Amino acid sequence: MPKSLAIQQLLDCPEKDFWVRIFGSEDFNQYLYEGLGYEYELQEWNRETGYRRAKIWPTQQMPRAVARVLGERFSYIEEGTFDAEAGRYDFHVITSAVTDRIRAKGAVTVEAVSAHQCERRVTLEIAADVLGLGRLIEAYFVATTREQYAKNAALVNEYLAGLH
Repeated sequence: MPKSLAIQQLLDCPEKDFWVRIFGSEDFNQYLYEGLGYEYELQEWNRETGYRRAKIWPTQQMPRAVARVLGERFSYIEEGTFDAEAGRYDFHVITSAVTDRIRAKGAVTVEAVSAHQCERRVTLEIAADVLGLGRLIEAYFVATTREQYAKNAALVNEYLAGLH
């Protein structure tokens, strides 16, 4: 049974600025992934269609059982489409190992809270159909995703503060 995750975070920017200065900024993405301790490579970003594809290599230590399944040099591709009219980014994740048995998909939306702040809402669904280890892998991805998004929000606000 897939694990669902919902994250809400207050960010120090107007809603419109989030999509332009954060989501749409390759400078920010480099800053973000470096700050998270990940390696990152943008593979495609078509602003007209909203299609985006990036490869990410997490560097944190995985539980041994998870590392045995995913491999020592685990990476994933985030592939998604930004709908500017709806103000929504829908994405799915393609893992470098057991691709056919691990699925993750989600969406990002932003809602204005005030003239200077917005709330980012991220919903995710993570499923791992790996005999005997599926729940462990799902729990690992849920925990690391929560942790990384908490760091991500702090990095967004830090980055924006540096732009003023």
